[in-house]
Amino acid sequence: MKVLVTGGAGVVGKALCRELQARGVCVRVLTLPGDTGVDLLPEGVEVVYGDVADYASIRPAFDGVDCVFHLAAILLSRDASAFERINAGGTRNVVSACQDSGVHRLLYVSSISVTYPVLTPYGASKLAGESVVRESGLDWTIVRPTLVIGDGGGVEFRMYADFVCRFPVYPLPGGGTARKKPVRSVDLVKGIAAAGLAPEAIGNTYALAGPEVMTMAGMAARILRTAGKRHLMVPLPWWIAKRLAVLRNWIGGRRVSAEQALAGFLYDAVPDIENARKDLDYNPEKAL
Repeated sequence: MKVLVTGGAGVVGKALCRELQARGVCVRVLTLPGDTGVDLLPEGVEVVYGDVADYASIRPAFDGVDCVFHLAAILLSRDASAFERINAGGTRNVVSACQDSGVHRLLYVSSISVTYPVLTPYGASKLAGESVVRESGLDWTIVRPTLVIGDGGGVEFRMYADFVCRFPVYPLPGGGTARKKPVRSVDLVKGIAAAGLAPEAIGNTYALAGPEVMTMAGMAARILRTAGKRHLMVPLPWWIAKRLAVLRNWIGGRRVSAEQALAGFLYDAVPDIENARKDLDYNPEKAL
C-alpha cells in the first residue's frame, strides 16, 4: 500500500510517516518547495513538492497512491484570508486531485475548534474543509484533534506553556475555567494512522483527545510544577480580556489574532472518544 501525506514534513507529519512505515505502508510526502523539514523525514519516504493552494502544482503527487492523509494547513495567521485560501481552498484542491487521479480513500485532519459555538477564521476554514470532504463522494474519514502535547508538536500548547512560565504573575481570561482534554502527540499520530487505514472508519468523524479533563488553570499549574516555578495566576474578567489586544502579544505574538488567542480560553473542548476506542483501538494516555 502506498499513501500520500500532505504537510508530511511538519512535526505531526513526520511522526505520522514513521508510524505508517511501522505499519508496513510506503509513504510519499507532499510539502512546500524549500521546506527544510524534509531533512528530518524517515529514510525511505518519497518527497514531492507543491502548494495545496495551487492545484496544478500538487496534481502529479496523487498518481499511484491508494490513500491520502491530508494534514497540510496553517494554524496561525493574522491574515484571515490565508485560512480560507490554504485550509479550505487547499482541501478543495486535494479532493479534486483525489477525484481526478482515481484515489478513493481520504483522511482529513480537521480540528476540535470546529465544535466551538463561535468559530474563529481558523475554525471556520477547517469546518468548510469538512464539508468539502463529506460531499466529495470519496471514502472519507475525518479526525478532530484537541490540544496536542509533546514530541515537539503542539504549537498552541508550547505558546501557552511559555506564557505561564514567562511571567511571575500571569493573567488567565475567565480564570482559566475552560475545560480541555489534551492529547499526547504519540497518541494522536496512532489515531490518525488507524483512522486512515481502518475500513471501519470510512464515513465517520472521530475526536482524537486524551482521557483526562482539566481546566486551563489546572494545566498551567501542572506546567509550572514540572518547570519548578511558583508563579501566581490572576483571573482576568472576560470584558477586560476582550479589550486587551496586548493579550495577543503575551500569548502568541504577531502570528495570532486577539480573537484566536481568546478562543482557547473561552470554550470547552472535552469530546467523547468512545467511538475512536471502539473502531480504531484508540487508547490514549494522560497528556500531563
